[in-house]
Amino acid sequence: MARVAQRKYSPRRPREERREQLLDAALRVLDRDGFGGLTVEGVARDVDLAKTVVYDTFGSREELLKALLAREQERALSTLAAALPKPPLADEPQGVLTESLTVLLEGVREHPETWRLILLPPEGTPPAVRKTVDRQRGRLVRQVEPIVAWGLDRIGAGHLDPQVATHALVASGEHAIRLALTQPDRFPPERFAGFAADLLAIIAKAPGR
Repeated sequence: MARVAQRKYSPRRPREERREQLLDAALRVLDRDGFGGLTVEGVARDVDLAKTVVYDTFGSREELLKALLAREQERALSTLAAALPKPPLADEPQGVLTESLTVLLEGVREHPETWRLILLPPEGTPPAVRKTVDRQRGRLVRQVEPIVAWGLDRIGAGHLDPQVATHALVASGEHAIRLALTQPDRFPPERFAGFAADLLAIIAKAPGR
C-alpha cells in the first residue's frame, strides 16, 4: 500500500514571528511570480505550511497583500530616512552626497526584493501601488530640495535651479538603484559614490553664468 506523503512538522512560533515569516514568503513569491502568482497556497507552499496557517494569520489573500505592501513601504521609507542627511549638515556637500548615496544603496543591497517591487514593479502591479510610489516620490523631492539648494550654494553653484537639480538628482538616484538591482557586480555603491563626488567637484570648478 502506497504511503501518503505528510507535511513536515513545523514548530509553533510566536504570532508576530509567524507573521513575518509569511510576509517574507509572500515577498519571495511576488518577486518571482508577480502579483498574479501571489496566492495563499503559493505562500504556504514556500514555507512548507498548511494554507490554513496563512488564513489564520491574515484572513485572506487581500489582507496578506495589504500587510505586505505596508511593510515594504515602511522598509523603503526607513532606508530613505537613514540616507537623508540630518542637521547640522557637514561643510562639504561632496561628503554629504556620497554618504547618503552609500547608505541608500547599501539598504537596497540588503533588501533587493523590496526595491524591485517599488522601482522594477512586476506585471500586474495594481494602480494603487504605482500611485503610492508616485506620492512618496513627490514627498521625497520636497524633503531633498532644501538640502540641494544648500549644497549648490556651498559649492558656489547657487545660480543653478535647485528644483530642477532636485528632480534630476532623484531621477538619477532611482536609475542608480535599478542598475544596482539588475547589475550589482558592475555597479556597487562605491562606484556611484565616487562618481557623485567627482561630478560635484566639476560643478564647483565651473565658471558661473
